[in-house]
Amino acid sequence: YSITLRKTVDSPMRLPCILTLASKPLAPVRSAVVFWLTDDRGRQMKRLLSLCAALAALVAVGSAGAAELDVWSSYGASLFVAELVPQFEHTTHNKVTVTYGKAGIIRTRILDGEAFDLTILPAGWETLQTDGKIAGSPVSIAHTDLGMAIRAGAPTPDTSSVDGLKRTLLAAKSIVYTDPKVGGISGTLFEGVISHLGIAGEIHKKSKLVTGVLTAQFVVKGEADLAVQLAGQILAVPGAQFVPMPPQFQTSVVFSGAIS
Repeated sequence: YSITLRKTVDSPMRLPCILTLASKPLAPVRSAVVFWLTDDRGRQMKRLLSLCAALAALVAVGSAGAAELDVWSSYGASLFVAELVPQFEHTTHNKVTVTYGKAGIIRTRILDGEAFDLTILPAGWETLQTDGKIAGSPVSIAHTDLGMAIRAGAPTPDTSSVDGLKRTLLAAKSIVYTDPKVGGISGTLFEGVISHLGIAGEIHKKSKLVTGVLTAQFVVKGEADLAVQLAGQILAVPGAQFVPMPPQFQTSVVFSGAIS
């Protein structure tokens, strides 16, 4: 296989690239498109090439014409997946059908034996590997940080310390975050934060739990004081400003991909 690497325009995910694997002459072109966000480029490149080779083998078993790939992605990865899929389809003439959902729901569907080609999830690979639902090890693709959203131009709340974060959360009249019961990674992480702070009861009383939406929209519309989600999702909402967690609660969420 020959491998072509070319950069695309920069984005909130910072280091986008396209990796194309072209098969031997006279055979159809097979490609995989991925984002990464890492400083360890050598190790990451090896992992990306492994995923691309696996995908090339996957689509090669199909017809000699264009392949159709069924991709299951968590909502948290939707921004870079949505940007890359059109590029992939244009370059390869293959068709990609993307189904977005909460990571926990996608994981359950896979464990139940539903068919897919590629899945992109933030965590929870152990059971999928043990049950033989994915081929090999997942490939790290991108990472982003947990944080909060405020309306752009509003006074920046104090989140420089654990005590500052606690005061900020208690002072907010309303907070929106992803329902952790459906497996949303940002909601699950935030539940851990407020439990650690000992204020879960107070926060629950004034929180709105949502699923499948960009929570920062509620802040921009004036329907909430704070919104909790991943940095990439917050920055995708015009009029929203990202506020980081204090060092003790800064969590980097890694999105990885694996084939069935």
